[in-house]
Amino acid sequence: MSVSATLVPSTFILHCSNHDRYSGYYAWRGILDFSGKENDDIILGIRQSYPDLADCLYFDLALATHCVLYELKGHRLNWLWYINGPEPERKESSLTVKVSDSMIETMHEEADKVWVPELARVMKETKEPFINIIYDSDPLPKLFRDNVVLVGDAAHPTTPHGLRSTNMSIQDAAVLGCCLKKWGLENLSSALEEYQSIRLPVISKQVLHARKLGRIKQGLALNCGRTFDPTTARQEECLQLQQRSMPYFEGVPITFDITLPSEQIGS
Repeated sequence: MSVSATLVPSTFILHCSNHDRYSGYYAWRGILDFSGKENDDIILGIRQSYPDLADCLYFDLALATHCVLYELKGHRLNWLWYINGPEPERKESSLTVKVSDSMIETMHEEADKVWVPELARVMKETKEPFINIIYDSDPLPKLFRDNVVLVGDAAHPTTPHGLRSTNMSIQDAAVLGCCLKKWGLENLSSALEEYQSIRLPVISKQVLHARKLGRIKQGLALNCGRTFDPTTARQEECLQLQQRSMPYFEGVPITFDITLPSEQIGS
């Protein structure tokens, strides 16, 4: 949930607002609609290269880049290709960039060099691909002031690599509801203090871990100075990429007395 600046005290905005942090990479995105073309060569080919496509989300890693591929309902394939580079120019607050024909042509040429032919062809056949700029924000120092409380994207702008944005928002709402029920509106400050005490450690670690995942997959230097190369990485390095490496993956606290498994809340 985002909060309009007109509804939030300016002192709270100044205290909690962190500037968007450009991740160091952007994403080409597109959706290929293959309705009525289920048996075309392009679809048969991509299913052969990615045999579990209908049942999972694929992360395909190359040197200093990675791609995400999965199937949507309605006979559609969704793909994202993350590319390191300077921050693209954007208009106002938009996170998307309208691309030119020459930009698309260059992307197609690069796809042929990086990805298997079947994936490159999916990208070429996709109509109107576009660019998403990837941002996040450093964890906020607090989640409420007076009777104004932040939840969802307003509380924890994050990169998409942890697959937690919606999950985190649902958990925010669940914890906030439990705290309000426990304390009642007559003790609103205590309810919000408990909400913040429970959620802030969780979301801070998850935002920073998602940031780390993105840098690993993009071959960007970590705080230790090391970079990840999928062609030479050791097994223990590859284990960092598993979703279960996310902090609190196995369960999140709902109140100070209750912790629920992730699959029971928002997974």
